[in-house]
Amino acid sequence: MPLFPPSRTAEQSPAPTPASEGAAARLRAAAPRTAVWVALAAVVWFTGKAAEEIGLPAPHLLSAVLWGITAALSGLLPTGMPPRIHTAAQAVVGVVIGTYFDVHALRASGPALLPLLAVTLATLALSLAAGFTFARRSPIDERTAALGMVAGGSAAIVATARDLGADARVVAFMQYVRLTLVVLSTPLLVRFLLAPHSAGFGLLGADEIEVENSLAGYAFLAAAAIAGGVLGVRLRLPAGALLGPVLLAAAVTAAGYGSQPPELARELAFTVIGLEVGLRFTRDTLRTLGRLLPKVLLYSAATTAACGLLAWAVTAFTHITLVDAYLATTPGGINAVLATASASGANVTLVFAVQALRLFLMVLAAPALIRWILRRRTGAYPGPAAPPADRDASQAPAPVPAER
Repeated sequence: MPLFPPSRTAEQSPAPTPASEGAAARLRAAAPRTAVWVALAAVVWFTGKAAEEIGLPAPHLLSAVLWGITAALSGLLPTGMPPRIHTAAQAVVGVVIGTYFDVHALRASGPALLPLLAVTLATLALSLAAGFTFARRSPIDERTAALGMVAGGSAAIVATARDLGADARVVAFMQYVRLTLVVLSTPLLVRFLLAPHSAGFGLLGADEIEVENSLAGYAFLAAAAIAGGVLGVRLRLPAGALLGPVLLAAAVTAAGYGSQPPELARELAFTVIGLEVGLRFTRDTLRTLGRLLPKVLLYSAATTAACGLLAWAVTAFTHITLVDAYLATTPGGINAVLATASASGANVTLVFAVQALRLFLMVLAAPALIRWILRRRTGAYPGPAAPPADRDASQAPAPVPAER
């Protein structure tokens, strides 16, 4: 008997089973879609880097939303973002937000922190009030409008929108309008009104947050994202895949063991979230958002102006300068605000401490408060948002279609 059996000829080979034929067919069918996804992700990432060099706010999020809209309207991607990829991106964004919680910066701010913390809480109340008021005067439901007006953490707020039953497309639109308004106006106001003798201003500054691209950064990101995601689900937190990592990363960072997530991971997470939102757009959605733009601009400007008045009130009762108070309480654009603070000679430690606290508070408290307010009104948290067509047609432009 030979040691090795003779090799089979093609005639001797067993016929393929229906199961193997089906698997092969699925792989062949999926290959073009996979290639399109990979090509789209590469184009989006490179476009985001270009937008970052130009100085656009939230460049990777904006680039991904725009490319997602393009892909959705062209029909290149008949299927939406796989849920697991979106969940992973939420967890990464949660870790990024959690690492902003810097206990040392809070301690270094001293007594000046308390009045600015009060302004931060007032900013949260103002933004939610603006959101609910906006909902009463537009075809947008209350959850969507309230999340859209939250003053901070735009990427995280957009990432949680779907889990909270809001329309992520409208939330992303409102958040980006607010962010753009703040990022463009803050350096100009400080340069020409609040600190006219300061030099070295650009319209948008470089990122002041140091980002690690080390193995430790990747290890911390993976551990905090996975463990925090499990924690958020077990505790039944709203948008637990995001808020769980926020809490865990904040706790580890406060204990002195945190590490900034790598830049590439942050960019890819923002890219995934932007694509997921952009792929849900339709032509009707774009027409409706175009009609909403003037009202969104008005409410965003009013909220920003109210925050400026609160900052002025702080200076009337404390020794904090108007520049420090304004930059610390500006509702959004933390990196551009920090760059402006550095260029104007402001107290960067104080500005960073209050801005990071605002970011953390908005992401953690705003979704829970919205749920609590709506549950208190109705006795139960309502289900997914109905299309605006279900609202009074006399007060609404063309409706935003339901999620696909």
